[in-house]
Amino acid sequence: MADATGLDYKKILRIHMIGELTKASCSMFGAWNTALGDKNGLLQLRALDWNIDGPFQNFPQITVYHTSNASTEVSFINIGWTGWIGSITGVNSQRLAISEIGVSFPDDTFGKESRFGIPFTYLLRDVLQFDRTIDDSINRIANAHRTCDLILGVGDGKLREFRGIQYSASVANFYDDMNMQPTADWHPRIQDTVYWGMDWLCPGYSEILARQLAFYHGSLTAELAIFNVTSVVQTGDLHVALYDLGNNFVYIANARGATETGPLKAYDRTFVRGDLAALFAELPPNV
Repeated sequence: MADATGLDYKKILRIHMIGELTKASCSMFGAWNTALGDKNGLLQLRALDWNIDGPFQNFPQITVYHTSNASTEVSFINIGWTGWIGSITGVNSQRLAISEIGVSFPDDTFGKESRFGIPFTYLLRDVLQFDRTIDDSINRIANAHRTCDLILGVGDGKLREFRGIQYSASVANFYDDMNMQPTADWHPRIQDTVYWGMDWLCPGYSEILARQLAFYHGSLTAELAIFNVTSVVQTGDLHVALYDLGNNFVYIANARGATETGPLKAYDRTFVRGDLAALFAELPPNV
């Protein structure tokens, strides 16, 4: 990339460490089976709350990476920005999707964090590029040289399963709807649903997210999540991705760019629906 653009290699490297340093405040949920209107599928949220005063919203990009070796790699879609090669939002052709939250308010169960190890944006890219099942991703994350305090999410549309991961240099704990943490009145367990609002210990956002997910439990769809979950919780100011892994669609909204009009924050803006089968059918460049 440095050779192609003429930019300094170390500058590009530092840009790709921004996520590791800032982590951002974000939200996620995974909802499946009884939580959904069709009772058959997996709906996953990745809401990115980050800087909307910088350049990111001016250069949104969906990049389709086609595998050159189907025996060892998987084609995947990276949802980010021009020139961004790490992954914080994306889905692969095996219907694995990723979510992430930066943790600024952990509890003691996180242990120690570190700045030495594999940056999480590259670990999540490896999940998309190499893993075929949720068990593959669990094994990868459990055995990684982990760094900072995060909550990760991985959904598997084939198995209709979702795991939230308490992630730090010290621990990798995997949660479903039966053992989700932390346990608190503002973070109740909901059948076939796993969620966190903005942070690990964040009652204000998590309580509202829980309320909306509980209210629409049994009828939840991507459209309802757009109109009555993210916009009510007010999460996903830079971008929002809703992966409808049962129906093979992704819904994406981005913050207002410099040349655009309308609401500023992504969760208030129009979403674009992407047909995952059609996106993966896009032909790679012929060079």
